[in-house]
Order: sequence, then structure tokens, then C-alpha cells
Amino acid sequence: MHLFGAMNASIRRYRIVVGVDLTEYSTIVIEHALDQAARHQLPELHFLYVDERGKRTTDQLNEYLSGAVYPALQVFNQHAADWRARLHVRRGKPDQQIAGLAADVIADMIVVGQFGLHKRGIANRVLTNAPCATLVVGMPPALDMSQCHACEAFREDSGGDRWFCDDHVVKHAHVSPVSSWSGGQGSYLR
Repeated sequence: MHLFGAMNASIRRYRIVVGVDLTEYSTIVIEHALDQAARHQLPELHFLYVDERGKRTTDQLNEYLSGAVYPALQVFNQHAADWRARLHVRRGKPDQQIAGLAADVIADMIVVGQFGLHKRGIANRVLTNAPCATLVVGMPPALDMSQCHACEAFREDSGGDRWFCDDHVVKHAHVSPVSSWSGGQGSYLR
């Protein structure tokens, strides 16, 4: 056991700063951060809430932040080992505080949301000031499920070699051939 501890001491932890705004979207940002942490040995997560207005006490904010993060960490704990997590509450401008904490802990990555309570543009300002790689979590647009049935049939019948029916192939003529591998065989998509 002593040897394992010595081995871990020589491995630098992968540090992730996670900007949490305590909105309903926080769960998605936390999940993305934990997904990134699971990809690294000995991850260290720093969850940060930035209070711009100063209307609540630090204890209240710590409690809210803990409530948002703790359930996800309990699930993460079932699948990961040797991780650390810390909660941070700071006052000021979110973009400055997130980048500042990342610099303070020598973070390898920042994870922030593109949405939520904070004003638009904060994610862009974090990207501008970030001292490390930054993952901006956005909400995907709704999928257009009104696919032409003939196109679906062509795609299925051709094993993905042809994507569009004769009526739509001109509309999608700008689609360039892309290499695809399936079952050990290469093909070009048209």
C-alpha cells in the first residue's frame, strides 16, 4: 500500500475548474465536468460559484453550491476513485473569477455553461481570459425530425453510401464525399 501511495504522489492531478451558476442548467455543466474528470487519472475538481451581487452570505452560497454538486459527486464516486473536489465561492465578475481560480490552481481545463442566469457573453470572456483549455457547454438545438422517408430508405438500403433520394440530392449537392468505415470496409458518402 505504501508503494501505491508513493506512485500516486509523483503523478500530477488533472485539475478542472467548473463554473456553476446554480440555475437548472448547472446539472448539465457538472455532468460534462465529471465526464472530463473520468477521462483522467487522479482528477481534482474545483466547483466555483461567483456572487456578483453579494446579497447572500457565503455560508448560504456554500450550502446552495454543495446542494448542486453533492448528488452528482455521489454518483461519480460509484465509478471513479482517487478524485478530489473542492467548493469555492467568490465575489466579483464571473469571467474574471473563473479565469483567476483556474490560474490560482494551475488548472488544466475550465468547464462553463453558455446559458443560465449570468449575462450573455460571460463564456466568451472566460475563453478570452482562460489560462487553459476551456469547454463551453451549450444546449443543442432541437433536432429536425421531419426527414424525407425516401432519403431514410436510400440511406438504410445503401448502408450509408447514399444519403439522399433523387429529389433531395441536388439540394444537398454541397455535401462533399467523406470517408466512412464500417465492418472493416471503407466507403465514400454521397
